[in-house]
Amino acid sequence: MRPCKQGLFSNKIITGGQMARASGTGPSARPAGGVIILSACLAGMLPASASCRADTLAAVATGPAGNISGRRGSTVPSGLARASSDPPISLPKIFSAWRRWRLPFNYPRNTFTDNWWGIRTNLENHGITPAATLLQTASENFSGGIRTNRIDWRYRFDASLELNTAKLFGWKGGTAFVDFMAHGGQNPQNDLVGELQAISAIDQNPATRLDQIWYKQELLGHRFWFKLGRIDTTYDFDDIRDADPFLNGSFGFTPTIFVFPSYPFSAWGGDFSWRPIRHVTLRGGLFDGNTENTVPAIPGANPYAIENPYGMLAQAEESLDWRVGARRLGGTLALGEWYHTGKFDTYQGTHVQGADGFYGYLDQTLWKSSSAKTRSSSRIGAFIQYAWANDRLTEIDRNLLGGLRWRGLIPGRPDDNIGIGFTWAHLSRYAQTPKNYELSIESFYSARVASWLNVQPDLQYIINPGGIYPNALVATIQVAISF
Repeated sequence: MRPCKQGLFSNKIITGGQMARASGTGPSARPAGGVIILSACLAGMLPASASCRADTLAAVATGPAGNISGRRGSTVPSGLARASSDPPISLPKIFSAWRRWRLPFNYPRNTFTDNWWGIRTNLENHGITPAATLLQTASENFSGGIRTNRIDWRYRFDASLELNTAKLFGWKGGTAFVDFMAHGGQNPQNDLVGELQAISAIDQNPATRLDQIWYKQELLGHRFWFKLGRIDTTYDFDDIRDADPFLNGSFGFTPTIFVFPSYPFSAWGGDFSWRPIRHVTLRGGLFDGNTENTVPAIPGANPYAIENPYGMLAQAEESLDWRVGARRLGGTLALGEWYHTGKFDTYQGTHVQGADGFYGYLDQTLWKSSSAKTRSSSRIGAFIQYAWANDRLTEIDRNLLGGLRWRGLIPGRPDDNIGIGFTWAHLSRYAQTPKNYELSIESFYSARVASWLNVQPDLQYIINPGGIYPNALVATIQVAISF
């Protein structure tokens, strides 16, 4: 299993301030009883002949003025006011109802704890942005794997503080960031599925630690920046935009980089990004190679160690981006390389000095709505990535993944995502597993229920988990809350 970046509404953590700016206003009021019956109808919980006919839905879903969502000017379509003898509502009307659905009470706030009586806004105006996020994930394996008829639950809680030096001290281009992380619950890799590629990117053993603390400085009109401190490198390297909403850990970063300093083990070091000419970006970084994820496993390894007798990790990435067509469809082609200077044990029992590998990905917008001028506009994106590492040192020596993501599929819900993808992991011949590959096929729907709340049901079919276990079918639901 390879962990990766994990976000509130994607595969990475998003601060409360960033989420507020991205999501806009929250949901509006709506009668609670109508939501209960309407939700039950849409989910197939009530028979269509009983309460799910169009006239019943219209009666329970509307407010005093016939408003299905409580928003001014949003009324029930005339088609919902049919006689009780009409057939059940059609699929288009179900989509129409979902498009208007919001929380069953008035909660138009960007975070669960709101504005703290104006304190939060006052802090942000002075360059101080506090944030807290909670991810809760539950998975059940219906067949194969290690065992079935069991639900594994886990969580990740992050408390962070971001400082804007321009607002605080008048020092332009500077950002300081600190994040504390706590993780608990079960790990499906150990007792449910046995997969090498994580079912969810937050899957790890329980831990509480300082996750990140760094300073970032922008220069040359935002064309160059550098970052120093304890860093999670998946924010700056191998970051495929359209892969972010997927839950499987390999979509966060390729599992072939077994020494990658990322969740839950970030590393001390520094990296930079430089845009020498338009459409070209160069990135590089040098990090302490002593993380608890690094092979060889170091008994009692100190995840905060700065001096590291086991080597350093160097990373580089070159990318080219473009816009094509009348609708300016964006794309990115990137190539990344890494090298670790430490000494590693091989499967044959010998030792080698150094480990290396590479990856390359293509991420392309295939379509976007004609009015797509903002991040929230409807769009379809596709991506594919290939990666390689030395098969004498790591169990997963090759990885191929790809997928499709549709953001804003349903009009009126621009922040929802739906996607389908796969990740194939080739297993080293030296590992001598019964099967030489693991393949995970994933589909999901991510619903932005409120600007502070995201719910994501997810289904994965894993072929040859760990190269050992029978094929598994795993259903997961992830709930993300911003405080």
